[in-house]
Amino acid sequence: MFDWDAVIIGGGPAGLAAGLYLSRANRRTLLLDKDTPGGYIRNVESIENYPGFTDGVAGAKLANKMVAQAKKYGLEIENAEVTGIEVFSGTRYVACANGQGFTTNVIIIAGGSKNRKLGVPGEAELTGRGVFECAFCNGGHYADKVVAVCGGGDAGVTEALYMAKIASKVILIEAMPQLTAAAVLQESVKANKVIEVRTSTRVTSIIGKDKVEAVELLSGGKKETLKADGVIVHIGLDPNTDYLEGILPLDENGQVIVNANMESEVPYIFAIGDIRSGSPRQVVTAVGDGAIAAIAAERRLQEEG
Repeated sequence: MFDWDAVIIGGGPAGLAAGLYLSRANRRTLLLDKDTPGGYIRNVESIENYPGFTDGVAGAKLANKMVAQAKKYGLEIENAEVTGIEVFSGTRYVACANGQGFTTNVIIIAGGSKNRKLGVPGEAELTGRGVFECAFCNGGHYADKVVAVCGGGDAGVTEALYMAKIASKVILIEAMPQLTAAAVLQESVKANKVIEVRTSTRVTSIIGKDKVEAVELLSGGKKETLKADGVIVHIGLDPNTDYLEGILPLDENGQVIVNANMESEVPYIFAIGDIRSGSPRQVVTAVGDGAIAAIAAERRLQEEG
C-alpha cells in the first residue's frame, strides 16, 4: 500500500491544477512545496492575460483561489523541500530535506524555475543589499530612487513598469537589440517617462560596498557607469531540476523531456509547467499542463486497479 496515490512536487498553478483534478477523482494526493503554495504569481501585482478576468487579477488573489479550490476537494498540502526521488520496480519514493519520505504510485513534478543570475562581479555580494528579484515584494524600499532592471522580456518589463510607480527613474537594460516583451507591455514602456530603455547593452558589474551604488554597462564596445540604488535581475529562468539529473532525461536547457501526456520516459513520473521541455512559461499553459498530467495519471492509476 502506497502512502499516496500521487505526490505533486511544487505548488504553483501547474501543481495546484493537477492536485485539483486528482483530488476530484478521489485520489489520495499530496502536494509538497518548500514555500507558500501559489508559486511565483504571488509576487505579480496584476495578471492581465489569464482568461476570465477582464481587468486583470492580482497574482496573490489568483493563487489563493487556486489553493482554496484544490483544498476543497481534498488536496493535502505540506511544507517541505524535495531533495530527491527514487524509482523502484513497483513504487516510487519522494525524499525531503527534513528527513521525511513518501511512497507513491505517481509523481508529478511541478517545481518551477529560479531566476537566472547575471554572473557579474558584485551581484552575489550585494544580493539583499540592493540586488533583488521582486519589485512587488521589495520595491517600496526604493521610493524616489534609481533602479536598474535587467531583462527586456515580459518579466523584466513588468517589474520595470511596477517600479516606475515608485522610483524616480528606472533604467531598463536589455542585451538584445530590442525588447522581447509582449507588444502591449512595450507600448506601456514607451508611454512611461520614468523608464529609460537601454538595448544592446550588458551589465558587466554591480558597484557598491555595503549597498548598490552604480552599475557598469557595456554597449557598442564602450563602458559606462550609471548611478543606481537598486538592481532587479530578470534575464531568464533555470528549471529546478538539479536533483533529477541521472534520474529523468533532461533537454539542453535542463527541462524534463515529456510526451503529449506530460509523462517522462520513466513511467508514472510526469513533469508540468516551467519545468517541462518546451514550456511557454505562462500561467494559463501551466494550468493546462496540470490538467493533462492529472488526467493521464488517473488513467495510469485505473490501469493499476
